[in-house]
Amino acid sequence: MTEPAFQPPILSYEKINTYAENFLSNYGIDNELPVPIEKIVEFKLGIDIIPFPDLQRTFDIEGFISGDLKSIYVDEYIYNNRLARYYFTLAHEIGHYVIHKDLMENIRPLSVAAWKEFIDRVDDEAYGWLEYQAYAFGGLLLVPRKFLFKHFREQIKAMMQKIEFVRSQDLPKASYQEYVIEMIAGNLIKSYDVSIGVLKRRIIKEIEMGTIEVP
Repeated sequence: MTEPAFQPPILSYEKINTYAENFLSNYGIDNELPVPIEKIVEFKLGIDIIPFPDLQRTFDIEGFISGDLKSIYVDEYIYNNRLARYYFTLAHEIGHYVIHKDLMENIRPLSVAAWKEFIDRVDDEAYGWLEYQAYAFGGLLLVPRKFLFKHFREQIKAMMQKIEFVRSQDLPKASYQEYVIEMIAGNLIKSYDVSIGVLKRRIIKEIEMGTIEVP
């Protein structure tokens, strides 16, 4: 049985970016890298971060924000051993806090089990939108556009001699763009405290949006 009344907002990537930029600006951290997501959660939002043993194995989720928006539970192994993933999990859950606050307060799941039970009842497409938006928000929050654009341009400039050599061999962009993205992401991960996968997806998305380009 599904929950017919459950419908998250349908938002564009640009709108989600606006949410992320406004959040950073409102809390006075729009000029800080890496984004101090843990401090934001605990000290600016007053949300408790609670390691949860075997959360991922038991419930197939890495994090969960309670319906009263006062606690974020994170898989204990990720909390202790995968720092970049831990930060992204916090950013993802803050996506729910920012974008889906009214929905979460209406659903009000006060335990992980209650949330999992709710997920199993809702329409897959509606839940997919909910998670996509929180995931996109997490990436935009930890890899803000203004910094990514600046760093991407700097990296392209540094690689330009190699890129021009490859282009002189009459190779199409499709044959080297992935390599360029991989190199840039690898060079930048320490600046952002995210995984290389998160950074690559942010770069690829901005290329798809036409906001940055590999020459």
